[in-house]
Amino acid sequence: MRVSQLQPGCKIVERKDDGHEIRYEVISIRQIGKQFEVTFRSVLGMASALYSANAFIPTAA
Repeated sequence: MRVSQLQPGCKIVERKDDGHEIRYEVISIRQIGKQFEVTFRSVLGMASALYSANAFIPTAA
């Protein structure tokens, strides 16, 4: 899914090379100029990252 299409509640799964998965939930998303700040929550805590609007993040089904 493109970052510009993400909404709060979207689920994201990161698959590591060692077979482990980390699941994230989008808490908030806001546009800052041509980029989007996305705030995630996981078992590791909360964090934010900036992405370009056309960046792709695989979401969980």
